[in-house]
Amino acid sequence: MKMKMLVPVILAVAIIAGVRGAEKSDVKNILDKYESVRPQAADLALYQLDWMPTLQAAKERAAKEQRPIFLVVVTNSFGDLFSGHC
Repeated sequence: MKMKMLVPVILAVAIIAGVRGAEKSDVKNILDKYESVRPQAADLALYQLDWMPTLQAAKERAAKEQRPIFLVVVTNSFGDLFSGHC
């Protein structure tokens, strides 16, 4: 029983020691590399959708702008389009 508790404690200590041992320059290098390959907002504009909160609002806007409606139906209990979880 004690061995089962000892392994997670050792792992937690090793992780904390590794995080604390990271140099600020290492962290900055990683963040700089991430920023260099990350798409900019203009690059992602193609993938953005104009969400409407209700079907009625979507119908009104589609009629006004003469555009189609893209309807997404979420059938699970975890769906939330506004937070991006569907």
